[in-house]
Amino acid sequence: MTLIEYIEKHFSGNQAQFARYIKVAPAQITQWINKDFIVVDDVLYSPRRTLKSEGSKITD
Repeated sequence: MTLIEYIEKHFSGNQAQFARYIKVAPAQITQWINKDFIVVDDVLYSPRRTLKSEGSKITD
């Protein structure tokens, strides 16, 4: 799920409360949201790059 969805679900949408809970500045939360961070199994992930799969094959 997106980070904003996670905050909505677990912190009633309160980004400042979430920031206090994980001990970061509220501005950091805003940056992560703007950079499309996601949460999977309670782990925060950041996108690194877009992988193109159309018409390309992965070879060893």
